[in-house]
Amino acid sequence: MRRYLPIFTVVLLLSLANAAPVAAAAAAAVGLQQDFIRVAEMAMPAVVSLKAVRVVAVRPPGASEDFFRGTPFEGSFRDHSGQAVRRRTVGQGSGFLIDPRGYILTNNHVVAGSQELIVRFNNGQEYRGRVVGSDPRFDVALVRIQASGLRPAMLGDSSQIRVGQWAIAIGSPFGLENTMTVGVVSATGRRGLGRGTYADFIQTDASINPGNSGGPLLDLNGRVIGINSMIASEGQGIGFAIPINRAKQIIQPWLK
Repeated sequence: MRRYLPIFTVVLLLSLANAAPVAAAAAAAVGLQQDFIRVAEMAMPAVVSLKAVRVVAVRPPGASEDFFRGTPFEGSFRDHSGQAVRRRTVGQGSGFLIDPRGYILTNNHVVAGSQELIVRFNNGQEYRGRVVGSDPRFDVALVRIQASGLRPAMLGDSSQIRVGQWAIAIGSPFGLENTMTVGVVSATGRRGLGRGTYADFIQTDASINPGNSGGPLLDLNGRVIGINSMIASEGQGIGFAIPINRAKQIIQPWLK
């Protein structure tokens, strides 16, 4: 005569068998969430918002300096001194502290041509910065501020990154400071993407927008693997970062 387990015992055993993988998946998700929180807490104190003040001459698009000379509209584009009208513009970008002596890494296009640089940390402290080195070919620049008690970011090794690993971007997209986005490394070694650079870009789908330029791209250990530099205007989720190893080589002579 066959013996059968009571139905409630069978149900209990099946429930326990199914619960184990669900619990393991939930624990893994919570662990990953904690990793992201840890990266934010580690990296954000080193990330800055950069405001680059420039004074530019305003001219009609496509017009030469003398385009309106001798016409009724000449006065609209001249000030009282007879010079071309000049306007104060403020560009927005990001950067990150790499040395406790006040050195901040960013993109050249963020700071190029600026007459004044305002560096703002996530705790609200602001400093005046100055460009101590720049290389337009690779779109890398180094800014320095005079401050103490600074906490720099950890720099990683971009030669070790792999397609598919987590990638975390922090910066000030559209002026929204201390914004963190998460994705993966989509590709490495991207070439010929503009700005006159010879660098092999890291491609990522971590959301990068105007204002993110110059901010760090990090791995899951909170180490900087790249400098967020530009996006593909034709599509979403396609951003590019300069490998941090390339930047290290470029800035070495500027660190004094």
